Amino acid sequence: MKKWIVSSLALALCSTMALADATDREKPISVEASSFKADQVNQVATYTGNVVVRQGTLQMNGNKLVITENAKGYRQMELFGKNATFRQRRDPQAKGIEEWFEAEAQRIVYEESNGIITLYQNAKVARTENGVVKDQTEGSRIVYDSHRSRTIIQGSAGGRASTVIAPRNKANATPDTPATKLNSSTKISTP
Repeated sequence: MKKWIVSSLALALCSTMALADATDREKPISVEASSFKADQVNQVATYTGNVVVRQGTLQMNGNKLVITENAKGYRQMELFGKNATFRQRRDPQAKGIEEWFEAEAQRIVYEESNGIITLYQNAKVARTENGVVKDQTEGSRIVYDSHRSRTIIQGSAGGRASTVIAPRNKANATPDTPATKLNSSTKISTP
């Protein structure tokens, strides 16, 4: 029962999130840090000290970043820090509403090839609209698929995950009318 409730809340949270800004993938990745070490044979780059990563609207901040490139040229970024952060704008869904996906954890792994973001230890995720937090969740591990807008939340050490979901926007809600209410009749009626 508990797993079903957590899964339902996670699905509710991810259903309100739009997909990541698609143009970000086409932009170059820039990394700033206090120091840099590269291993070209193994295709590993390590950045330390006040690390800032940018790719379009995507921004990551932390203390240490390890980037590994696979044989196909895709990168995996592993960011460490007491409060490592990940922030990215969502594709616009409605005119005048700017949505952002914001995350925080002690370790963040971003897989460029599939858009998977995994947050480890004290993981927190929020969706904001025009700077106002609408939905948020916390757990020990959160996996977010930015290409498909799916979320999986694992409970904290106490075994609990928490989610807060914003109420439905009143402008979009439609009140029940006789035509939309279900009736308990077993007969089929014609309009």
